[in-house]
Amino acid sequence: MQLKHYVTFLAIAIAVVRSLKYDDLIVAAGDQLEFLTDGSAYRSLTLSSYNATKLSALAYDATTQKLYFSDRHHHYGHIFSVSLGDEYGRPVEDIVEKSNNETVESLAYDSVNKMLLWTDWFNRSIRRVKVAQEHIHIEEKDGIEIVHFLETDAKPRGLVFDPCMRILYWTNIYKSRPTIERSFLNGSHREILIQNDLFVPNALDLDVLEQRLYWADNLREDDYHNFHIERSFVNGSGREKIYRGIGQFIVSLTVGDDYVYWTDYNHKNLWALRKDGSSKSPMILRTYSRNPAMGVVIFRRQPLDCSACLSPEFHHESSESKEEIIVVILSVMGLVVMGIIITVIVWWASLKRLLALPNRNEGTFAFRNFQNCSSAATMSEMITTQKLTTSESTKEISGGNAILLRNDNDNDGGVLLKYEF
Repeated sequence: MQLKHYVTFLAIAIAVVRSLKYDDLIVAAGDQLEFLTDGSAYRSLTLSSYNATKLSALAYDATTQKLYFSDRHHHYGHIFSVSLGDEYGRPVEDIVEKSNNETVESLAYDSVNKMLLWTDWFNRSIRRVKVAQEHIHIEEKDGIEIVHFLETDAKPRGLVFDPCMRILYWTNIYKSRPTIERSFLNGSHREILIQNDLFVPNALDLDVLEQRLYWADNLREDDYHNFHIERSFVNGSGREKIYRGIGQFIVSLTVGDDYVYWTDYNHKNLWALRKDGSSKSPMILRTYSRNPAMGVVIFRRQPLDCSACLSPEFHHESSESKEEIIVVILSVMGLVVMGIIITVIVWWASLKRLLALPNRNEGTFAFRNFQNCSSAATMSEMITTQKLTTSESTKEISGGNAILLRNDNDNDGGVLLKYEF
């Protein structure tokens, strides 16, 4: 029965480990948008009355089920939206009209204020526009607010917004002074979080519930492209590299429940890696033959629940607790395996001892209050009755090789008779 319980518990532990699934994703590759379900099944998203050119930055709002995307080479606009709740038709709306030299590197959406934000690399700025009303169409010179107009040595690239803490994070990929920074949504309280050991922090995302930043840092060495996947807490502490690779140039990154995903420009692959750094190597989820994927975002069916998000000062302990839980699970699994092995060894040793017992006609009989036992009359016919004194411990009894043993400490007069036939 114990062995059965060990096996059942081990099966449950393995099932928990294997229950980690890939997130559903939306990917922009060339002039196509596609859904990727659980890292394998994919289908293209049909856009009605829209001629796409080169799709890149993505932002998805689960409250309205709208996807915002940029099109770099479109002739009149560069930020658009499409409703993913409509299975049929899916008309595309142009949000911001393109002017002369504006660029859209990354997109973020604030569902509370219904505000769309993006980084403009060419103009060294972070911009936003309110999209509360339907069928909005804004020219670049009208209705656009500047959150940050950065220094001359700044090139903002990755952008992410925390809808629960109301904080904006971005990367600066300027060669001589790369940084990861943050501020409030209105631009106040700007601060640099990380500025050491950075090269080209091209892509950035945020795990809101765990309050961790994830980013990809591209390193150029000779003719090879080295890169790091790193993470830290939102205040810049607890920085760690979870993967180091070679041969890729990462352009987009997003983080889900258990994995971090990124798109590789060189090999045109979409990759997945356990976000806790426990994976030895990333997995290729999809390879794009024609055009590299320039954007990837998590497709969430339910809006984010900010009530599950702890305040920042408690997130470090929360993460440590999760790591402790993982260690406990692995330790329990190890103890279960050890218990199974010990049980089998003990069972086998017992079986061997049972098989090795000698076949002798020898018995040991224990009697209590032997003098009053009904068997005493029968035994008296086989032996010569002798008077036992308290000082005697053993006597030979004629008529057989019988030995009568007395325990002097037994007040009940109990004796033990061992008889060999």
